[in-house]
Amino acid sequence: MNIFIKNSIKVTVFLWIAFLSSCNKFDSYLDKAESGGMSEEEVFGNYRQTERFLAQVYGSGLKIDWVGGGLWSFSYDGATDNGYSAYRYWPSPKFVYDGTLTPANNPIDQWADSYAALRRVNMFLEKIDQLPVSNQEEETGKVRMKGEAYFLRAWFYAELFKRYGAVPLIDRVLQVSDDLNIPRASASDIISFISEDCDRAAALLPDVYTTKDIGRATKGAALALKSRMLLYFASALHNSANDLSRWEKAATAAQEVMKLGVYNLHQSFKDVLHNRTSSETIFQYTANYEDQLRNNLMPSQGGFAIVTPSQELVDAFEMQDGHSISESSMYDPERPYDNRDPRFKMTIIHNELTWRGVPIETFEGGLDGINGNGDNYTRTGYYLAKTLDENGSITPIWRPGSHFFVFIRYAEILLNYAEAKNEALPAPDQSVYQAIDAVRARVGMPALPAGLSKDQMRTRIRNERRVELAFESHRFWDIRRWKIGEQVMKEVHGMKITKSGNAYNYQRFKVENRFYKNTYDLFPIPQSEMNRNHALVQNPEYN
Repeated sequence: MNIFIKNSIKVTVFLWIAFLSSCNKFDSYLDKAESGGMSEEEVFGNYRQTERFLAQVYGSGLKIDWVGGGLWSFSYDGATDNGYSAYRYWPSPKFVYDGTLTPANNPIDQWADSYAALRRVNMFLEKIDQLPVSNQEEETGKVRMKGEAYFLRAWFYAELFKRYGAVPLIDRVLQVSDDLNIPRASASDIISFISEDCDRAAALLPDVYTTKDIGRATKGAALALKSRMLLYFASALHNSANDLSRWEKAATAAQEVMKLGVYNLHQSFKDVLHNRTSSETIFQYTANYEDQLRNNLMPSQGGFAIVTPSQELVDAFEMQDGHSISESSMYDPERPYDNRDPRFKMTIIHNELTWRGVPIETFEGGLDGINGNGDNYTRTGYYLAKTLDENGSITPIWRPGSHFFVFIRYAEILLNYAEAKNEALPAPDQSVYQAIDAVRARVGMPALPAGLSKDQMRTRIRNERRVELAFESHRFWDIRRWKIGEQVMKEVHGMKITKSGNAYNYQRFKVENRFYKNTYDLFPIPQSEMNRNHALVQNPEYN
């Protein structure tokens, strides 16, 4: 039977259920084949066609989290206490914290897209063992592709779990005769499934690839994803009883990545997101996301400045002596940006910082000042440096630079280990210090002081994650899994800077009030999906 006909039947059926309502994207891929409509036998009976099918799963399923689901006006960090977006065009980050997030209003929902991707992966896994091969290279590739598919299935379920918690668990292609009212599995079952698929993938995948295959999942990527999701499962959002064995499993999973001996911290923190071959990169979206430069560069250099850092994030960066701004004798409120953690100037463009040889003016009346007209101008007194390649430019010559979104990098694994191990123990041991101090040492920050309690270490680890991983979308999910949203999402501040002669006056001010309730720790299941699948139960307080 022609695959177009078969899948058209499936699409009609799947429109009645929550998780497969956008599977027509898969059909369009096959419809565009040179034959004008390829059968399943043709697709999965030819090595090159099967390889192309898997590439489509990567290309259509993986989302760049600098923006929400590819929506240019949304920034994950802009929806946290790390940042602010002056844009109020749909979908501005504002909907996440203004009380309007509902089952019928979630512009960054990924339910349907994720299940459409899972359907494609399940089909691939059902067919791959029958794929004929003609030489050793194809035999090796067949094994590798199966491992990649297990990884991708784990990845898509991980993305669902981050957003919705427990979801329906489907490990095969559904048929017309199946009962399509499928309830949510338990959170434990989802995490077990993800972990098992990660282990299956790790057993089949190589440690590294040659340059032509960069971007494919590796053994390290599978183990790193397992580390991340076990950490999430151990966190307060999913572990209200604080089962310490979950933390220990998360620490062990991170340690598996560390023991591979494949990954190291990139020498330059500034360049780690602009390099396709860094030893720190574990899993990466290898297409150059050129729009990142235009989206977030300051207006004086041709950018839109969609998201700008908050004063809360600025204050989170320690002084060079390792103390906070409230504790360090090095902090001078009249020169608040001097003597800071080196990552500060690599993350945040502040008043008088030079970018491409030009001092940036964020003071009132300055070229990029806080009182500038239009949505492009900062409201916080800052612009974004991280994620932007300083070698790129918009004016007078368009030169996009290199912008590769890194899904997982080694610094996260070290911080995953430090957090999980600290929570598993009565007090931090030397391995916790070693992991977090390695991240700090990369930029010349001093080691943490000895003798920290478990609570003190937790505070340091959480702050380290915040500054190290800022604007890589982690803060959005960390706030939720730690259940601290109601604590940190009350207000966001900026710095009002006025100039008198050659002197500046700095005054912290409130940019806006925010609203957050614990309900938002999980996304609502889309109402349209609830209407189709009557076995689904909505997340709490969204009814």
